[in-house]
Amino acid sequence: MEKALADGRIVLTDDLGFGDLLAASGDNLRSVIIFRLYNMKPQNINQYLRTILTQYQNEFEQGTIISVTEGKIRVRPLPL
Repeated sequence: MEKALADGRIVLTDDLGFGDLLAASGDNLRSVIIFRLYNMKPQNINQYLRTILTQYQNEFEQGTIISVTEGKIRVRPLPL
């Protein structure tokens, strides 16, 4: 998280506890995408990632946490 925070990067993770860690830390990351998919093959992740980066560009500028499950993308503003 420190590197992402310092560089203003978007964090991609499949760690289901990352949102809890982020909330507890109080860090103000730019944005986080949490993948909660059954199929974690790169092709599947990349398909969702292309959709997210296209449809939620404005949200990334504001700071957001995006949770991706099969067929559903949930967006919440940061900080939590």
